Amino acid sequence: MEAFTPTEFAFFTAVIIVSYAVRGGAGFGGVTVPLLALVMSLKNVVPMVTFLGIISSCFILRGNLRHIRWPALWRVMPFCLVGVLIGLYFFKTLDSAALARSLGMFVIVYGLYSLWMTWRPAANLKVPMWLAIPTAGSAAGFVGTIFGSMAGMFFAIYLDLLKFDKSGFRTTVAAILLSLGILRGIGYASIGSYDRATLLVCLIAVPAMLIGVWIGNRIHANLDDVAFKRFVAAILIASGLPLLFR
Repeated sequence: MEAFTPTEFAFFTAVIIVSYAVRGGAGFGGVTVPLLALVMSLKNVVPMVTFLGIISSCFILRGNLRHIRWPALWRVMPFCLVGVLIGLYFFKTLDSAALARSLGMFVIVYGLYSLWMTWRPAANLKVPMWLAIPTAGSAAGFVGTIFGSMAGMFFAIYLDLLKFDKSGFRTTVAAILLSLGILRGIGYASIGSYDRATLLVCLIAVPAMLIGVWIGNRIHANLDDVAFKRFVAAILIASGLPLLFR
């Protein structure tokens, strides 16, 4: 991994703080990887984000374990494991440019969909749990392993169907992402992704990540859901475009 220029390091630090403030506030977030992929190789970004995700989830859950809805977690984890195993194969075999282009297309499509959903009338979505659980688990495991983030959106859809309250939603999605992060971290280590350069950037990113989570915890109670969703969707669309041409 090449050394950061001062401008790239400032961008790196700002992205970490903002994205983990988002995660601290909502329990999940998806903008870290596409933004950092503008200045780093995805082969380094994805294992780093997994490492940071484990630590940030622990901080989010600290003192909030009573809010976790454990049955929702246990039901989805076996399917997450299947998705992780499939995702590891593609992560190891695809090069960084192919991963970046795939991520760019994925986040643009999802960003446009998320933006559209903030303007359409609310729908009373009915999805049977026998379909939602394996779909959310396997898709989140696969997408999270390939792209390092974005898994949270599948769990958000799954938990939204269960109509949890705000605290239950936030802590349960953080607990699921922690479990998934551990699975992915073991997988990346098994294929040699945590080399010296990746571990170094992990350590450099930890202080900025902790600042972001602290900020997110402070703003959690005051989130404007619609404005928040539109903001994240706009960032996804804007960050996905440059990745298509890497």
